[in-house]
Amino acid sequence: MQLSRERITQAALELLSGYGLADVSMRRVASSLGVAPGALYWHIANKQELLASLAEHIVRPLMSDPVADPAELSRALREAVLGIRDGAEVLVAAVSQPDAEVRAQLSELFIASVREYSGEGSSSSEMRAVALGLLHLTLGDAAVHQASTQLAEATGSVSDTYEDDSAQTHAAAVKFLLDGLAQHS
Repeated sequence: MQLSRERITQAALELLSGYGLADVSMRRVASSLGVAPGALYWHIANKQELLASLAEHIVRPLMSDPVADPAELSRALREAVLGIRDGAEVLVAAVSQPDAEVRAQLSELFIASVREYSGEGSSSSEMRAVALGLLHLTLGDAAVHQASTQLAEATGSVSDTYEDDSAQTHAAAVKFLLDGLAQHS
């Protein structure tokens, strides 16, 4: 079997989808591929790098077909993250790594989108603050949404109204940030 970063990431994604992030370990990925754990380290240095690779996979559609409107970009990221079990936790873990490529990619994508939206009326520091605020708002919202959904499933409880209107609440929060930038310009 020929190992590659992509093949390892795909195996990890299958484990993530089937069992959740708690069961995604280098040892478990190696076992699913039928290789010794040490074989993975030629391609992926550690679990943090594996999480970054998973995050890159989750957001790849956004990178290959970027959305100019920041509200739409935020919505698309939220949907991509929520479409994968524990996707928000994976993205938050990856984006928290200062040297993760996905952190830089998402930051630049959001900054470019906000720059296009605001035109010349805002300073680069204001655009950067709003762009990163949107990114962090989106990831935080998705993380809370996934955690509350998992808690409801684990306890058998019916989810509260947060579940029902979380997409609308997120969209409203994004609008407030963008409106604030427009008014400040």
